[in-house]
Amino acid sequence: MQKNLQRDFRDITAELDKLGAGQSSQLSKPDEFQRAALRLREIVALLDAAQNCSPLLASGGVKRVLERLNTITIPA
Repeated sequence: MQKNLQRDFRDITAELDKLGAGQSSQLSKPDEFQRAALRLREIVALLDAAQNCSPLLASGGVKRVLERLNTITIPA
């Protein structure tokens, strides 16, 4: 499961970087943007609920990307 979370986080971060650089990104679509935000919140919840820390992914890093995502406005 940790690898899936890491993969999703990496993919969302890459798309967010593209969007920030003005390149074509899946996150420019409102529904994909909402899905990415929801997935990041799910990842944070799963990491926070885990009994042991993940060597692959840190909750704080995911929260920072979620904060970046929340500063972007996507036209509806």
